Amino acid sequence: MGLCWCSQVDDGSKRIVMPANDVHLNLEIKGCSTAEDVMRYVFDDIEMPKPGKSHMRVNGVCTSLLYGEILPEGIMKAMDLLGADNARSLLDVGSGRGTLAFFTFLCYPQITQITGVEISDSRFSLCTKAMKRIPCAETSKSAVSIELAEETGKKRRLSFYKQDIMKMLDHVKRLSPDIVIFDVEINFGSKTLIAFLKVLKPGCCVLSYEDLNAWWTKSLSVDDSIGSFPFTQFGIGNTYQTSWAPNAGYKFMTWRKKS
Repeated sequence: MGLCWCSQVDDGSKRIVMPANDVHLNLEIKGCSTAEDVMRYVFDDIEMPKPGKSHMRVNGVCTSLLYGEILPEGIMKAMDLLGADNARSLLDVGSGRGTLAFFTFLCYPQITQITGVEISDSRFSLCTKAMKRIPCAETSKSAVSIELAEETGKKRRLSFYKQDIMKMLDHVKRLSPDIVIFDVEINFGSKTLIAFLKVLKPGCCVLSYEDLNAWWTKSLSVDDSIGSFPFTQFGIGNTYQTSWAPNAGYKFMTWRKKS
């Protein structure tokens, strides 16, 4: 797919060599001649909150939020496995400051609709601060969007929303994502997760922090009307570099919805 991860630069830190396309040029950021320049300009001084747990109420139930990010090397590995080359729409649940969604926007021009959803006020504010550095970005208190029109007439859109994903099920259905990144730890009732999984279309691939099959089975034990688990697991045992496991990586689970 034209992406690689450089071993090290002179100061010992890793850097990304991003694909050769013109997305970064279309963003018209002065002084940024490469996609790597754009990533540094947008995010370098916007620090992630320190790892740890915070708690909030979601649908009336306490939810634990473990903050962290999938690192670029992990994103590239995941995109390969999830079929990004043939994807047109991606949904990032728990999008944080927006690095995964924005990285995907830069690296995978075939994905024309990329949507990030973040429930935390503080994390969404970091995303808004970062996106305001892009001249064509439109921002509001609860939404951020970037739209690019290519010479071919094709339009690409990157959107972020500060919202509970479970209150956006109709919007998720309209988005019809080919890929869902579900990098969140969820402790709310299983029925809400079941509702979310049911609106995803057949063939949709999901990368999850949670064991979706375990959640479904738990719900099935009290309500057999929900039917059998509609996903097949694949890529078992793969690890993906994250901010909390940059070397060993974390064993996210990957699923494909059955036809």
